[in-house]
Amino acid sequence: MQVKAHKLGLKTAHRNPAPRPRLGGENLDEAIRLREVENWSFSAIGTHFGICEASACNAVTIALCVRRGYRPAERDQHGRLTAEGIERLRYALKKGYKGIDIQLRLGVSAACVSEQRRRYNRELLARGKAALPPPGGGEAYSGVKLSPAKRRQVEELFLQGLGTQKIAERTGVSKTSCTRIRGRLIRSLRRKGESLPGCDSCGVRHVHAESARFVTDEQKDLLRAMLLDRVPVQRAARELAIGASTAYRLRDAFAAELAGEGRALPPPRRPGRVRHAPMRNSCWPPASPQEIYAFRRLLGCMGFAEAKAHWQDTRREEARIAREAAATHKLTFEEQLAKVASGELRITRGFVRNHLEPRLPAQAVDA
Repeated sequence: MQVKAHKLGLKTAHRNPAPRPRLGGENLDEAIRLREVENWSFSAIGTHFGICEASACNAVTIALCVRRGYRPAERDQHGRLTAEGIERLRYALKKGYKGIDIQLRLGVSAACVSEQRRRYNRELLARGKAALPPPGGGEAYSGVKLSPAKRRQVEELFLQGLGTQKIAERTGVSKTSCTRIRGRLIRSLRRKGESLPGCDSCGVRHVHAESARFVTDEQKDLLRAMLLDRVPVQRAARELAIGASTAYRLRDAFAAELAGEGRALPPPRRPGRVRHAPMRNSCWPPASPQEIYAFRRLLGCMGFAEAKAHWQDTRREEARIAREAAATHKLTFEEQLAKVASGELRITRGFVRNHLEPRLPAQAVDA
């Protein structure tokens, strides 16, 4: 009734007080502790205290406004925003601040920010001015409002079997928003007796449609060429940053493909055991699974040769910086003892350096 009366322009002498936060006293202190110390989400805090997520967000952010030293928006005796408070809020909207940042700095609710945004946009359009910038300056974050078309696009990509990280990169939607859309989509499909591709009914993924950890097609083609050139599987796998198990599986699949064509995979050339001197500061191949996955992420935007050259140049630069830092670093007493214990340094007997001692002439001493 109050909203309808306000839209119709009806005035009344009776002024209701502004709504108060749903949390107060010890509950509010506990909610702030859960948010600041335990890093709970507003949804979890609302569930803990039996209120909705928006109420928990409003109560915590309004209380944190004063505790963090910000000046709340000016209000009258009835708790309504004054002209000065509205002007400060509109200035934050013109700067493109996020809604949660405006709440925290001015101590207002999310509904107040949304209402003032709508009113200010109507006034600007009526005066022929440009509309307000989007919240956050167009940056994708968890609290931004998504259009129905954007939500449908995210849902379609989930139905194609893609994961949250890939969808966030393709659509520009934040990972948090993608996770929420995925949860609603999983519940909707479960009611129909269906599930996401590659996932079970609970949404746990067992098969990935696309991942940065996958071996690229270029790596597979290079592996085939090296196998046809009779290079051993493990040596080819190391050179191409492919795991040994994956390389053997690809070798077996390639051999079966050749057998179907009536050909055979040539045996590898094995020169025998050769002792190689250990390579210092080797930049290739990647030594650990983490490095292999990091190199494969480069293959998403580069060819293999370009990615390999970029990887080697980066590792050489990192090794050079590490050497320079080690050369200029002064060892502490504990580090010196550790090097002595490892045998890298030795303790020697002190000796007198006569050439550093001052020698005075005998006449000066007699005088």
